Amino acid sequence: MNTKLYEEGEKSKAICECCQRLVSTTFVRRNVPFSDGKGEARNILAAVCDHCEEVVAIPAQSTPAIREARQREVKAIEAQLPAIYLDMLDLAAYTVDSASSTDFRKVLMTLYLHRFASGEYPRERLLKAHRLTVERFKEQRGVARRRLSMKVTPRIAEDITVLIQDTTLSQTELIKAVIYQIQADVIEARKPALMKELGALAVVAA
Repeated sequence: MNTKLYEEGEKSKAICECCQRLVSTTFVRRNVPFSDGKGEARNILAAVCDHCEEVVAIPAQSTPAIREARQREVKAIEAQLPAIYLDMLDLAAYTVDSASSTDFRKVLMTLYLHRFASGEYPRERLLKAHRLTVERFKEQRGVARRRLSMKVTPRIAEDITVLIQDTTLSQTELIKAVIYQIQADVIEARKPALMKELGALAVVAA
């Protein structure tokens, strides 16, 4: 891993895909588009080919800025849910930290979504949670509803897409199942290791 600190104007060498050879480069500040073409990281240090002026390399010191810029590219996730689900989520947040706000909903949801999508939490548990939500909270006409709205990073949006594809649940059903699992773990079981982890996250998120 190259952890050398580069300065603007410094020279180096790299393979340029445009020139198809080893070229001399100069480190300059540039707006660098993301690889998928959606958005860009602005004013970061990059190695630019001295011949064609294309960006050919990104130093390690620019990686956090690129990641931060990428995370600002957000997607809105919304669902109209029976009010009991938002109550469960808020009670879970309060159980973790009585000083937490509704902003902690997103922390809980994104943590669980990612762990289910990555396989750290088995999909069978998610499907079981879905079955239990259907059995325990039968929706009746006229039931009070509230809107859950979150802005998530592309990575979490992809986690949601993966889970919908793998479980065949709708986005709303998926969100309900995740909330049910959160309340089962946090409100009912109060798993010590999980509570300690979430407590630390609550302090960071405050």
